[in-house]
Amino acid sequence: PAAPRPAAARLMPLLVDGTNLLHSLPRSARSRPAVRALVLEATRHERMSVVVVFDGPPAAGAPAQEALGRVTIVHSGAASADDVIISRIPAGRRAREWVVVTDDRGLAGRARERGATVRTLAEWSTRPRPTPPRARAEAKLSSSEVAAWQEVFTRGRKDDS
Repeated sequence: PAAPRPAAARLMPLLVDGTNLLHSLPRSARSRPAVRALVLEATRHERMSVVVVFDGPPAAGAPAQEALGRVTIVHSGAASADDVIISRIPAGRRAREWVVVTDDRGLAGRARERGATVRTLAEWSTRPRPTPPRARAEAKLSSSEVAAWQEVFTRGRKDDS
């Protein structure tokens, strides 16, 4: 069997109360796709696995669970999103590795009792984020290199006819 990865190499698991986050958005932006886009953008450059849990079933024709890289969108179906979130927090000492993001005091209390860390939506949205990797600059061609490539492409067209 493989040795367990050191804690630093594991992705920090984050459970987001999707319905709570949805209701914190401006009324004109309240949609599950908007929450999904917000979480994907907010965690794009971070090493964490994120599960966003919404209350109720998915939209017609949508899957109950959607994996988007390190972000997974889950719909609770007949269960409450709170119960789904709590059931995903492992028992024992590993629960301390998990972070639940919610402003729901009842869910926050249950998550703390289970051993998880709780962050409010404001704490999570204003947390320090890693700087995105810088794009590598393209190498510039000299004027003689440009002329040589132009000749190659021009000659190639003449040879093709």
